[in-house]
Amino acid sequence: MVLYSVRGGGLVVAASLGLFSAFFPYPSHASCQVDWVFGKECYTVKDRLIKQMELWSSDQCSAKQQCRYKYEGEKGDTILGSHTTPVLSFVDNLNFTLTDVSSGTCKVKAFSESGASYAVIDFGGNYCNLRNLVIGSKLDENDEKYKENSTNSVCTMYSIAHCNLYT
Repeated sequence: MVLYSVRGGGLVVAASLGLFSAFFPYPSHASCQVDWVFGKECYTVKDRLIKQMELWSSDQCSAKQQCRYKYEGEKGDTILGSHTTPVLSFVDNLNFTLTDVSSGTCKVKAFSESGASYAVIDFGGNYCNLRNLVIGSKLDENDEKYKENSTNSVCTMYSIAHCNLYT
């Protein structure tokens, strides 16, 4: 970062970026990364997530967003998919990378990103894209090993997301 030169507004840009990140603690593009641990084999986690995407693939939507998911295949240990919002038809791209940690334990790194290049704020929508599939597939229920980890710095509006408004 150039702090000593004001040629081309370098100092102003650097200062602006610093202030922006200080007051806007989210990723620069609407997206979310969540890490989960499940007390289940990865093949079970994979099967449930895929089945949930397929179950919620219908275009028939209520006020809830349990619809318009699309399973788009796999690449190695990663499940690929998308979610299209019911009202404005924004497409968010999803992926879940599964890693067997030990017998009966699966670690999942999930990511959702807005397909709209201009999207900065998502009101937790990308987080809810991921969480809704986990909750819908009941992966969190009766699981003593279940853990979720994310922060605002890697998940837009994580701390104030209200997925129950849409589920």
